[in-house]
Amino acid sequence: MELIEYLSEPSLHKPALVAGFGGWGNAAEVATGTINYLVEHLEAKKLATLDSEHFYLFSLNRPFVTIANGHLKSVDLPRSRFYYWNNPQGSDLILFFGPEPQVSWHQYVEVFMQLCQRFQVKKFVTLGGLHDEVLHNEEKISAAGASMEDVQRLRSLTEPVELINYVGPSAVHSLFLAKAIDYNIPCLSIWAHAASYLQGTNYNLCAAIIKRLNLLLDLQVDTSELEFSWKLLEEQIESLISKNEQLKRHVEDLKKREQRGVFAPQPSSPAKIIRLDEFTRQSEPED
Repeated sequence: MELIEYLSEPSLHKPALVAGFGGWGNAAEVATGTINYLVEHLEAKKLATLDSEHFYLFSLNRPFVTIANGHLKSVDLPRSRFYYWNNPQGSDLILFFGPEPQVSWHQYVEVFMQLCQRFQVKKFVTLGGLHDEVLHNEEKISAAGASMEDVQRLRSLTEPVELINYVGPSAVHSLFLAKAIDYNIPCLSIWAHAASYLQGTNYNLCAAIIKRLNLLLDLQVDTSELEFSWKLLEEQIESLISKNEQLKRHVEDLKKREQRGVFAPQPSSPAKIIRLDEFTRQSEPED
């Protein structure tokens, strides 16, 4: 049984695949938020869908339904989609977003590798986000490579990237790094460290990741829209912090630390959480 349904068969020139996964490794919605922005900004086209039935436990990742006046209108399963973009100035892009798989990880990764072979993917990058003891306006980015050549690419970036030192539970990203070596595909995993006291899409970190992708994949994706959106949010975040003594003390404590942020399980965070989606809802125009 085919686990990927191909919606088109474009001719792609030395494509790179960039994948963002929802779930455990998507703090501040950095992974999915970055892919969503790239898809919309580049006007990427649909390439394929991944069969949800084989990789998710619907009792945990439940389908989303719409019922109106007792009538079932729709049932949406967890969505996993590939998009493509023809780059007029260089290598093309394949973009993926979907929830991290809950079962059959090895089969899941193998399906991706089959797609890579089909379109002769030359580079593979996974994106992730983790909550950490950092400030909301910091751009702390960590990364790892599948090979020493990949690590050297990270070291040579003009935008700073910290090489990951970590022992502990893993996301599916690590399996991609391991499998890419078998297929001789350069593979990187890039992670943004998000403030533990924020929830919602951190546009600043999405922009930071795209700047690294621009360098790694020879792209020229403009991030000014993300940066402007973050500037508006940041003003409201600073205002809330100044009015909440617990948050204010927490932020002041972080500022005094000589070193902030470690690649580790989610740290303790203040009871007060700033929900960024509340700001975006307030700023949306009324119908």
